[in-house]
Amino acid sequence: MKRFLLCLVALVTISSATTSLSAQDAGSFRFGFRTGYYFLTKAYGLGIYGNYGITDWLNIEPGVNYIMKNNSSVDVYCDFQVPLEVSTSWHIYPIVGVSANHIASHSSTVTGWAAGLNLGIGTMVNIDRRWSANAQVKWMGRLPRKHQSAVILSLGIDYNF
Repeated sequence: MKRFLLCLVALVTISSATTSLSAQDAGSFRFGFRTGYYFLTKAYGLGIYGNYGITDWLNIEPGVNYIMKNNSSVDVYCDFQVPLEVSTSWHIYPIVGVSANHIASHSSTVTGWAAGLNLGIGTMVNIDRRWSANAQVKWMGRLPRKHQSAVILSLGIDYNF
């Protein structure tokens, strides 16, 4: 609970330092590739995603990650993001989403599908008009309880249409 409150305080502090609530125009689309590490399950992932601006202040990002670990397969997710503009080329965004995944535990003894709730924060830097790079940290709570939750650190690059 203390970690959650600390993250909430950090988000409010960062949000108050931002200049506006818009990272992209409504209707804009980005397609990208992402790699990440699932810390508590000790697994790497490679994936693709699409990011669509529903409004000027809300993005939706569906994606799929291939999990490179024995007895694992994929992590399919759909996240919502509220982009906060720090400068014209740098944005941060809180993440809330859901996922369905098949990730073995660190001992590879528990397998099977699980549902998850994603909570996190990300940042995006515009490289130029069309390309941007991003980094995210997400906590993924997984149900049923026999599955271990995961903390995911990921890096990505995308093309803006």
